[in-house]
Amino acid sequence: MPVPVPTKRKATTTIRPTQRVIIIGGGISGLGAARELSKDPTIQVTLLEARSRLGGRIVTHRDLVPKSLELSGKIPPGASDIPYDFGASWIHGVNPDNPLFEIAQLGQLEYIHTDSDVMFMQPGPDAMPKEESDQLWQVIWSLWYRAQSYATEHRDEIAEDKSFIEWLKEYLDGTQSHDPEGENYMEEKVKKWIPGMALHWADENAIPLENMSLKYMDAERIFPGPHSLVINGYDRVIKVVSSGLKKNVKVLLEHVVEKIEYDESEVRVSTSQGLFTADKLICTLPLGVLQHQHSTLFSPPLPTHKQKAISRLRFGTMYKILLFFPTCFWPPQRHFINFLPSALSIPSPDLVSYFKLNEKQVEALTVHMQDLSNSSSLMPQYNIPIIIGYAVNGAAELMERLTDEEARMVFLCQMAHYFPILVQEAGTGKEGELVGKALWPTVSFMTRWSQDPFARGSYTSIPLRASQADLETFSIPVGVQSYGITPLCGNDSDEEKYRTKKRRRTTRKQQQPEKRLKAVDDNENGRIFFAGEHTSPSRFASVHGALMTGQREAARILGQECSL
Repeated sequence: MPVPVPTKRKATTTIRPTQRVIIIGGGISGLGAARELSKDPTIQVTLLEARSRLGGRIVTHRDLVPKSLELSGKIPPGASDIPYDFGASWIHGVNPDNPLFEIAQLGQLEYIHTDSDVMFMQPGPDAMPKEESDQLWQVIWSLWYRAQSYATEHRDEIAEDKSFIEWLKEYLDGTQSHDPEGENYMEEKVKKWIPGMALHWADENAIPLENMSLKYMDAERIFPGPHSLVINGYDRVIKVVSSGLKKNVKVLLEHVVEKIEYDESEVRVSTSQGLFTADKLICTLPLGVLQHQHSTLFSPPLPTHKQKAISRLRFGTMYKILLFFPTCFWPPQRHFINFLPSALSIPSPDLVSYFKLNEKQVEALTVHMQDLSNSSSLMPQYNIPIIIGYAVNGAAELMERLTDEEARMVFLCQMAHYFPILVQEAGTGKEGELVGKALWPTVSFMTRWSQDPFARGSYTSIPLRASQADLETFSIPVGVQSYGITPLCGNDSDEEKYRTKKRRRTTRKQQQPEKRLKAVDDNENGRIFFAGEHTSPSRFASVHGALMTGQREAARILGQECSL
């Protein structure tokens, strides 16, 4: 009798179903999320970017200045070869723990620690001696750390509408010793300049000091290490991250998102170039865009507390203007030139007339001179006489409304208050020295982030009446909850009227309850995820924070652990 031959069973494998994810925004957070998701071949990623380029608020111009301008003498030699960052420029905390550290090494980023400055206390050619300036900076930073410690120790006691500048005034008026030998003694001349110096933080955080929350002064955590300026182009970071995308990521440029609809089964995104569907979506739109569009963008509307967080947080603007001078007439070894506001920090009528400023220019200059206005010099990095002028808050918005030429004359007029050489008559300088109008730049370029429809500003801060919880709320994904609207009314007569009306409309089947959707926070079945610097409770207003939130949301979708 033949012996049956056993048949071999084929090994079976469990194939995971493909998951579709849409990422809105090709900035560092969107790219960071896409790179992490692309490591899983079962996930198909579609990245939708409104611009014709990747990078978002990281934008480097490598061909900004035509070589012809250099050959014609309108810009200094070598200026056409420099990469110019109009957005992010700094690595805050050069440290191996910073996720940008490895990327910077892979991208061969070059950066320098900028720590030298010159301080002008009031209009006039005399700057504060370096020793006094250094001492004043030490005092102001010690006050900043003291305010942060106070926030940490007394958070529950601090009112939500208590500003940092209020605390500073109270500290200077009420807690300082009048005894030169006392522990908290401060010289009167130092106390005099502190309020103006404190405007440095309005500049750093793009928020007016009177609107900066004392309660959350300690919210932002910075990696240890120097704050360093990238000098060979921040776009190298974007190139490194985007080069890590695998074949399961489709990047689509010039796709402007117009509507995001979602239910229990999928997400539907309407764009300027068609409709896309997915299982989940990561939204990396900047806070400024959400503030302008969230009410018409999402259907169903976002949960109420997320809407309130969007409206409470601040999205400030940092403005830059590049000025190409024919020669350097400022201290060439200094990275920064600071101009403190004072009682005399109002535009000189004679200089306003000399530079022929119009009404809009005078308004912008007046607001700008009431801030701690500062500029950075590219002389230490490139030995080329280029100044980058900065403005924030109201001054930034006013500057952005000017033409390039109008803004250039505003900054020239402001600098002429401190550098009289700009308004000297020709021929009054040393032999061979350029003076007066011969020093004026004829070429300039400026940013307009608040007017950019895909940015609406520069970065996030916590103002009065907002909180760290407003940032934290974005770390919870949004799902939907369905419910029915019953066709029955409150009393018999109304019910009868309703049924009579429905009988006239319905001939085939009994009327079913109407299904409605409501957006809810849902960690288990959420469909809309949020990333971007404005979604990090402790790393906001930074490139590394934006990158980390993209990685966070990718890990969440992958079912992995990831914390900030």
